[in-house]
Amino acid sequence: MELEALHSKPAAVSTGTRTRVRADIAICRRPYMSCVKFRPCALALGCLLALTAGMASAQAYPNRPIRMVVPQPPGGSQDTNARALSEHLSKLLGQNIVIENRGGANGIIAGETVAKALPDGHTMLYTSNSFANNQLVYRKLPFDVMRDFAPITDVAKLPGYLILVNTQVPVRTLKELIELSKTASPPLRYGSGGIGNSQHLLGEIFNNRSGAKLMHVPYKGLPLIITAVLGNEVQVSFAAPTTVIQHVKAGRLKVLAYTGAKRWAVMPEVPTVSETVPGFVFEAAWHGMFAPAGTPAAIVARIQSEVAKAAQVPRLREFYEAGGYLMVADTPAEFRAFLKRYFSDTTEHMRIAKVQPE
Repeated sequence: MELEALHSKPAAVSTGTRTRVRADIAICRRPYMSCVKFRPCALALGCLLALTAGMASAQAYPNRPIRMVVPQPPGGSQDTNARALSEHLSKLLGQNIVIENRGGANGIIAGETVAKALPDGHTMLYTSNSFANNQLVYRKLPFDVMRDFAPITDVAKLPGYLILVNTQVPVRTLKELIELSKTASPPLRYGSGGIGNSQHLLGEIFNNRSGAKLMHVPYKGLPLIITAVLGNEVQVSFAAPTTVIQHVKAGRLKVLAYTGAKRWAVMPEVPTVSETVPGFVFEAAWHGMFAPAGTPAAIVARIQSEVAKAAQVPRLREFYEAGGYLMVADTPAEFRAFLKRYFSDTTEHMRIAKVQPE
């Protein structure tokens, strides 16, 4: 209303009054034009204040315990690695880190929990590539991996999975497993964490490349898969070494092969898949950390910096390596670039595995 009055033509008034109104208009315009003239300065000041506020929040961070959500029941590789990392990370950040297991739906439940959390750095997701695969498997998700999360760091990579079978399966080599799967009745089954999960992709690519005929059975997490293969509910499993090594040593599971490019140093007697199926290599997984989108960049950088420091602790590196993982701790920018390449490569894996978006 004040601007309308400022620019409207005054009603008929006496000459003295008209002169006074025009003078008032001239006086009122000066500060208005001054604001327009100096608006770039005001915007720059606003940006500076926002940056300063972000730096201040990073300096005050964290000011309460941190929640680390893991999309897996206790005992899986994500869970055990997250707990080992959080032990060191909590000391570096100066706050307790509470692990919250939210298994099921191939990580979608955990992802939605974090995507909707307050973006202040006190809630983060420790997850794997199987979680990211959901982006290519489902047409409708409650989140978008690249839009609704702030990538923090690619914590570690797993060069390969062990291929294991129940001790009742009458095979000693991978070649024998392939041949048995072609004629077995009922068919030999393998477990995975869900449609589009890395274990599912591995199983279908293995079938495609080797001629095997293994049937897929989805579960809600690796611990349930291991229980199933121990009980012969499924006969085959693809697993991160750290989650099954105790069963292998105890003779409860048989290891037939390793999917990495070269033999696993911890079990050099186990052949690679490529020694039976020439050229077959499946780099199994990666573990990464995400924050809700909108988390201040300074806080994201702080978390990544502390993870990188933790990754230099020999005891932690040895823990990861004992499970077959190699610690990476990339920067947020490097992790984001890696994710773009990963989605491109996995799209091709989905095509080979004949996984159609649902």
